[in-house]
Amino acid sequence: MLVGYARVSSVGQNLTSQIEILEKIGCEKIFTEKKSGKESTNRPTLQDALDFVRGGDTFVVTRLDRLARNTLDLHSIIDLLDKKGVSFKCTEQEIDTTTSQGKLMLGLLSIVSAFETDLRAERQADGIKSALARGKKWGRKPVDLSEKDIKEAIKLQKTVTNQEIADKFGIGRSTLLRYIKEYRRDMEEQKNLS
Repeated sequence: MLVGYARVSSVGQNLTSQIEILEKIGCEKIFTEKKSGKESTNRPTLQDALDFVRGGDTFVVTRLDRLARNTLDLHSIIDLLDKKGVSFKCTEQEIDTTTSQGKLMLGLLSIVSAFETDLRAERQADGIKSALARGKKWGRKPVDLSEKDIKEAIKLQKTVTNQEIADKFGIGRSTLLRYIKEYRRDMEEQKNLS
């Protein structure tokens, strides 16, 4: 049986082209996942697919980076498939572990892939370092709630959800709750002092 696995990194991306390729080559079962591919252990659908395949099956992906993003992950997956008696095929890179050339190609491509991942990480780290040196800051600008805002938020808790209150003030729910907790603690301390 040909068992396919298709993956994209985020919910906004589309699996259609991978699924079409896997169907075209005859995959009878296709597992799909929308999840980052840094570590295979964090992808439950991949684990389900690896559990599903049986001896004599062929596990198929369209590209190596859909299966693994580093050499260690790739080799552990291929090793698991080998132990189960399952072949591996990658359509774009034309890898087929039933042949010695396929095994050689897999090894070479995984090394190149790991090298590219390391280069990307180095470039990203250099970019962040450079941006920080120029004074660049990330994230949303902090929002300060006044005492009046916090009192209003506490009153609103009687009629609306904390999330709705947080949305009204343009802050996160946990930030709202932290402000309220700190305000109540300050009021309690003032009460104890007087």
